[in-house]
Amino acid sequence: MKRRKLLSLFLVAAMVLTMAGCGGKSAADAMGEEQPDTAQTQEQEPETEGDAQEAAEGESSAAQPAELDTSERVDLVFYVMGDAPDDEQMVEDAINEILLEKVNATIDMQFSTWTDFQQKYSLELTAGSADLIYIANWLNYGQLATSGAFEELDDLLDTVAPVLKETVGETNLDMCRVEGKIYAVPCAWAEYVCNGIKYREDLREKYDLPVPDSLENLEAYLMGIKENDPNQGLLTVTTEESQGFLTGFDAAWVFNLKYPWVNANGLPYGLASDYDSPADVYDYWYSDDFAEDMKLMKKWADLGFWSKSALSDTNNSESYKNGLCVAEVAGQNPNKQITALQDFKNDGHDDWKSEYIAYGEITNTIYPGHATQNGTAVVRGSKNPERALKVLEILMTDEEVNRLVQYGIEGVHYEIDDQGIYHNLEPAHPTFAYEGFNTWALRNGEFKLPQETDIVLNEMFDKYEKLGEQTKFPNVNIYNGFSENYDAYQAERTAVSNVMKQYLAPLQAGLVDNVDAAVEEFRQKMTDAGIEICRDGFKEQWAAYCDEYGYK
Repeated sequence: MKRRKLLSLFLVAAMVLTMAGCGGKSAADAMGEEQPDTAQTQEQEPETEGDAQEAAEGESSAAQPAELDTSERVDLVFYVMGDAPDDEQMVEDAINEILLEKVNATIDMQFSTWTDFQQKYSLELTAGSADLIYIANWLNYGQLATSGAFEELDDLLDTVAPVLKETVGETNLDMCRVEGKIYAVPCAWAEYVCNGIKYREDLREKYDLPVPDSLENLEAYLMGIKENDPNQGLLTVTTEESQGFLTGFDAAWVFNLKYPWVNANGLPYGLASDYDSPADVYDYWYSDDFAEDMKLMKKWADLGFWSKSALSDTNNSESYKNGLCVAEVAGQNPNKQITALQDFKNDGHDDWKSEYIAYGEITNTIYPGHATQNGTAVVRGSKNPERALKVLEILMTDEEVNRLVQYGIEGVHYEIDDQGIYHNLEPAHPTFAYEGFNTWALRNGEFKLPQETDIVLNEMFDKYEKLGEQTKFPNVNIYNGFSENYDAYQAERTAVSNVMKQYLAPLQAGLVDNVDAAVEEFRQKMTDAGIEICRDGFKEQWAAYCDEYGYK
């Protein structure tokens, strides 16, 4: 991995996106509430030399890390995403042996399955039983921070975890600010998480089909496989929901081949914004393009590209791995492509090939992930926030502990070859796989062990970097730093989500008899639900955000 190049990209993004939250308040206003006026402070000189010396000593003392009281043992809970590895306890015991010696603390990793993580995530924050928790912009980090779900970390980073602060860097931490405050610590490894299509290249080669790099070619690819192997599943797709808000039928992500914004850049309520002119918001749902696009979805549904029960399906995470579908078009990124390559190898499918096309390669709109893509917060209400942050510092900055967290026990779960490449010692059925705790938020580029497939990942990242340099805002993620505050129109937003479930999802799934009539009905129901109130509230915040950071 060309870490220096990737980190420089993150720094460029961070210089522009200095605050993750917006909520209609500018970064300058939010920061101004917490910082004294510089000119006024300079005028308020101490009256005497003794006062000056005392003030200087006070400032010096305030800048020093505090001595953390570790006399009493604490047992902390860290809530993460996904399923637990088989050897969870063995690895935790090894980690805790070190943590007890260093800070008289233990960590208990708590997991949630991918099928119910959103509900459990909300319940976990409400219950307050965890001390540390995974955060991400796709888990509504900004809104949760505003609502008081997480501890403010500005002072704690200085007094308790200065090594962590230095490792992550001020600029990356600033990208996690919400209304001027830091509520999360991002990982220390920059990456591209651009959306795209993952597909079976071996089947494309076998049947001499086009690369699915356009809507027309994707259709030809799927049709070619259907004609040659009628029993082969094509697309396993479902409806998507985030924080109780329907984001759509995920097959609609294919329209990122046509537009650089559908479901990818975060504008809700059927609004659109091109990367080259982000402040210029326009209407998609009420456009002729939308009606034509829905006709394509019906055509694909009638051709059998997905199940007629797709709207009620809830889990498709293993379909591609198990050969039940030939492509995935939503929620994919370069790392998931690497996982697919590894899965095929581990499961003995050496003749299966997976390839990946980033939508940004087609639309010339590509950029690295935002700092809030993977991070960790201290849960508000934790009985030991200082110790929790100190443990987080050790998990991320102590090489021995970080390797345990990410890879398990060397010699038991993995080995490192002469080239420094990671190899799992149980490749067929690992009891602790690569990043087995799903702790992507604890990645540290200095300690990160490459897998053989990382050679491919490096090549992908290098390609995306070059493409990103050619955009209007070179390699800057201008979208994911924005956080909508919808408190003022929560009722309308809920009504809009309900209309999306009842009327938009069937349209996007192609499960309607008359597309034109269904489009008109959907639009009317949206109007009745108060869509314009949601749009007005969103656009006001979005305009302020774009104005603050110069996204014109």
